[in-house]
Amino acid sequence: MIPSTVEAYLRRQHSGFSHHVHPVAMTAQERAAADHVTGRRMAKPVIVRLGGKLIIAVVRATDRVNLAALEEATGDRAELAGEREFAARFAPCELGAEPPLALFGMPIFADERLERVPTLVMPAGTHQDAVELDTNAWMRAEHAQPVVNLGVPAS
Repeated sequence: MIPSTVEAYLRRQHSGFSHHVHPVAMTAQERAAADHVTGRRMAKPVIVRLGGKLIIAVVRATDRVNLAALEEATGDRAELAGEREFAARFAPCELGAEPPLALFGMPIFADERLERVPTLVMPAGTHQDAVELDTNAWMRAEHAQPVVNLGVPAS
C-alpha cells in the first residue's frame, strides 16, 4: 500500500498516475521485471550529496549514476549519500523504495534520455508498489532538471 502522504501528493500533483502492485522487489531491475516493463522505462532514484546538499538523481534501472556528469552540469562536488543520511527524510517510505518526488524537499536531476520515454514507472514508497506517470508531466511537476549522460550503463 502506498504511504498515505505519498498517495495524497500523487493525487494532487499527478492525477493521471496509475498504481501497480507487484511482488516484493528490492532493486530497480527487479522492480522492472515484476512490473513487466523494460529497465529503460523504470526510473531509479539515487540519493546524492551535491555541494553538501541532498538531491535525487534519477536514471534508468539499467544505468548507474554518472557523478562526473552531475558535477560538470552543476559545478558542485557529487558523491553518493549513505542511507543514514537520508532515510528519515523519506518517512514513511521503505528504505530503498524512495519515490523521486519534490514532496521530500530535495532537488531532482534526471538523465535527459528519460525525456524520450512517454511514461515512466517508479517506486511509490514500498517494495511492492510502483506508479506509472507521464514523463513530461512528472518532469514539470517535480521541477526535474535534465542532465546529459547522468545515467551510464551499469557494468
